[in-house]
Amino acid sequence: MTRFVPWLLVALCFALGVASRSISDSFAVFVPALQHDFGASRSAVTVIYSFALLMGGIGAPVAGWIVDRFGLRALTVTGMAAAALATASASQAGALWHLYLGLGLVMGFGGSSLSGVLSSSLIGRWFPPHRLGVALAVAWSASGVGAIVIFPLAQHLIAMSGWRHAYLVFSLVSAAFIPLLIVLPWRRIERGVANVAPHRAGGGKGSGPTVAEAVRDWPFWALTSSFGLTSLGIFALVPQAMVYLLERGFDGAYAARALAVAGFLTPLGMIGFSWLADRGGRKIAAILAYACSIAGVGCLALVRGPHDDVWLWLYVLLFGGSMGSRGPMISTLAALRYRGAHFGRIYGMISIGMGLGGFMGAWIGGLLHDATDGYAAVMIFSAASLALAAATLGSEASARERLTR
Repeated sequence: MTRFVPWLLVALCFALGVASRSISDSFAVFVPALQHDFGASRSAVTVIYSFALLMGGIGAPVAGWIVDRFGLRALTVTGMAAAALATASASQAGALWHLYLGLGLVMGFGGSSLSGVLSSSLIGRWFPPHRLGVALAVAWSASGVGAIVIFPLAQHLIAMSGWRHAYLVFSLVSAAFIPLLIVLPWRRIERGVANVAPHRAGGGKGSGPTVAEAVRDWPFWALTSSFGLTSLGIFALVPQAMVYLLERGFDGAYAARALAVAGFLTPLGMIGFSWLADRGGRKIAAILAYACSIAGVGCLALVRGPHDDVWLWLYVLLFGGSMGSRGPMISTLAALRYRGAHFGRIYGMISIGMGLGGFMGAWIGGLLHDATDGYAAVMIFSAASLALAAATLGSEASARERLTR
């Protein structure tokens, strides 16, 4: 039974990600209804998701401090309670700023607690380096796999009973996990296994690098900027994808299914690219993943009407299949370099790049759309950000490969 424990813990991280991050990412399906009900501009609505992404980043150091100081039980219960509270408050929102607080700040913190910080801190204790990337990719894939269920479910609930009822249902889903998290044997889980005990770069056993030591090194900033630039490129486009397809004449249910398929491909891409990286090709895997995302943006730009199915599904294949693959790559590189007693705080600070990039990306994407009354500038901005991220992460992946030779 012991040999299955690591993968059971991966499954736990996966489930918590579905009940938090997948629900947060379904915001794209809610945009048309929220824009209609509140009579707001596109940028005013998409900035809600921007706040969630921002809080997902700046809240990560707090989540890292919680796990380093109080342990995994405190982190998971706090994060899931935040997710449940956020969606419950959204169902009762009377003004747009209520959603900024609920779906933005509170949901963003819940997502940061139950995604990268949790999976890297927990799974990093149970898997050796040559298997860590794939294990983290499975955990990270929760948002993509969850989209297969959550996106169509959200669309159905909105069509049947309205967006408020949909968020109330999601609140109950998140809250159902809290009793389980309280009773799990976290003390045993936190011990991990001996062959992945904390270590320093030089190979000696110890408590691992401190925060001060980490921030003085270029790899810390390379990983942080990779997170930031990738989030800029992805989230400038993703929150508007549903509305873009609707404006091109696609049926809402058909568009939601297409995005759900992209969500299905995302975990496959995460695992596939991470498998390639674990087999010694971290630089190749990173560059290939970014190339697919950039090509996907180009395919979406060629979707002009409801008969351009080929370009739509090429976008789904290329962009969806690579969209989340950089998160596990960056997390794996961070865990291998900074694993130790201070890892939660170090990784949390690296994640600030992801949050700031996501916030700025979603906000800038909305502004570019409103300023140009179109999507060409949004797509150019997205592709350029991804190209810069490819150069940054590729350099750090190369450095890691030289260290392991």
